Amino acid sequence: MAGIRLWGDIKIVKIDINNALTIILGLLTLTGAIYRLSQIEANINAKISKSENHLLTAIDNLKDTLTDKLYTTEKKLDVHLTEYSEKKIFAEYRFNSIDKAIEHKFNRLANWIKQIGAHLYRQSGFEIHDDQF
Repeated sequence: MAGIRLWGDIKIVKIDINNALTIILGLLTLTGAIYRLSQIEANINAKISKSENHLLTAIDNLKDTLTDKLYTTEKKLDVHLTEYSEKKIFAEYRFNSIDKAIEHKFNRLANWIKQIGAHLYRQSGFEIHDDQF
């Protein structure tokens, strides 16, 4: 009986060693998995930080470019507005000048018509029937 018992104790010890090794290997596997997940998480966080930095840099560059383009466009608009106002003033000046020239020519022509009408009336009694003259 002592031999059987001994054999039984070895079996129990063998099962306990097997269970202990299974538990130890399970814990090592779990530790390795946790370590690997932490590496993956750190890698993901690093990529997110890198992407954020690239995105912020791109936004800053875009903002600077947009600011420069707006400034350039504003300057061009100012130049065109100044040019427009000068051309408008010049056009008004020319229009006034032409208007005055037409008025002057009209007054001279009206005076000539009056003189011709007076001359015709004296020579032949012809009268111009117009309210203006």
